[in-house]
Amino acid sequence: MSTSLHHRAIENLGTRIITGDLPTGHVMLAEHLEEELRVSRSVVREAVRVLQSLGLVETIKRVGIRVLPPSRWNPFDPQVIRWRLSS
Repeated sequence: MSTSLHHRAIENLGTRIITGDLPTGHVMLAEHLEEELRVSRSVVREAVRVLQSLGLVETIKRVGIRVLPPSRWNPFDPQVIRWRLSS
């Protein structure tokens, strides 16, 4: 079940970032994501780690998780391509 929650969190956040629902510079707190997505902290951490590897977000200590501009996204990653095509 954890794997599906992890996948759901990545899909939800990735899609919202690519479509602009979460705009560049938007800062999110892990605690708020836990409540919003109804998942555990470990699921949020893993989803953020994946999104960081794609260049979509960065974590800033004592600030939160910040959405990065499209110029920082990995344009060759299949997930990013799929999200961009479906948006």
